[in-house]
Amino acid sequence: MMKKVFYILAAVSFFVSVRAENSLPIEGKGMYLWQLWSSNGGGKNLNAVISKLKSIGATWLVIKMADGNSYYNSPNHSLYNWVVPNYGSMDSVVTIFHDNGIKIFAFQYVYGIPRKWSSYSISETDAANMVLDVKGIDGLIIDAEIEYDTLTNRIAAARSYCDSIHAHHPDGFLGLTAWARINGHSTFPWTTFLDRVDLNMPQTYWAARPTTPSNELSLMSSQFTSYTNLWVSQGDSAANKPIMPIGQGEYFGYSNDVQQGDVASFCNLSDTLYHYPGVSLWEYNQITHQYVWDEYTAAWQSATSVGRNNTLVKRFELMQNYPNPFNPTTHLRYTIADFQFVTLKIYDVLGREVATLVDERKSPGMYEVNFDGSRLSSGVYFYRLTSGNFVQTKKFVLMK
Repeated sequence: MMKKVFYILAAVSFFVSVRAENSLPIEGKGMYLWQLWSSNGGGKNLNAVISKLKSIGATWLVIKMADGNSYYNSPNHSLYNWVVPNYGSMDSVVTIFHDNGIKIFAFQYVYGIPRKWSSYSISETDAANMVLDVKGIDGLIIDAEIEYDTLTNRIAAARSYCDSIHAHHPDGFLGLTAWARINGHSTFPWTTFLDRVDLNMPQTYWAARPTTPSNELSLMSSQFTSYTNLWVSQGDSAANKPIMPIGQGEYFGYSNDVQQGDVASFCNLSDTLYHYPGVSLWEYNQITHQYVWDEYTAAWQSATSVGRNNTLVKRFELMQNYPNPFNPTTHLRYTIADFQFVTLKIYDVLGREVATLVDERKSPGMYEVNFDGSRLSSGVYFYRLTSGNFVQTKKFVLMK
């Protein structure tokens, strides 16, 4: 075991980027719901949806609120027509979910064309900003797929769309859901989107391939790790974003059906092997197999949502960084089970402290720290989490 000899190494300089406490408003288990207004008897009340989500331990819901420049919460749209007679506004719907400990995110399918639907006068970007104008909405998930593979001005379109959202909602949370594999989608403007969003949510649909959850997660993770290392080495560290995969909950009409054990495997591997901050399933209205609901309910039992910004966890844990090896940035995640003073420090192979990432009292929850070792030499380093009597050390490799 490495001898615990600590030196002050004044000559070593470094840059550390720390994610603000609980700045990812989405973690644990969630669910996608395409048509909220038609769920559980036509959406005349939300009790059935809320009760179902709470029973499976889901703490967030993503509903579709726009398709291109068609904004669903405007007159003559189903969402508007359902909400107004029953709840008065979408703001009220969000409040009801929040009061039950469930966050609400919207998703918008985007085409990269200002006006995909000529019957609506607003643009695709206008629709996105109108979604984020909903009072209390927790964020927007950008659903970009085949159109952005083939669009001739895809980079300019993605940049303009995202930058307009940031200009109107500088603190708005954005996620990207697109392909689970980069190979085969090399023309997709990956870095343009990833530079500008907070979270990467690949569509990890194993049965539609068809393959296994294990193989699909492995392919997805390895490709994003490889390409992220490449992007970072080229100077684009902003494209290195946390991953939260979307799993397949039901047969899509092609390839295989979701088999018993698939969802359990997907969730457990995402948690214990890849240490992703959360998982979700597509899609609430389609899932008919009881074993899918049962397996999803049983998964991720270590975390329990408490309100809108904090997550209580039942264990202390220092997770393996990702990517590893890294160049020059990597993500370190850890969980704290109770109120403790926490330190997270980096040491070289001689036991000399070269960075302090965390040195403060923390409330229970999951945290993520980004470390940039661009001013350090290539080699093996260690990172150590100390919280009360809990001490855990892991090794990582900086490879330039």
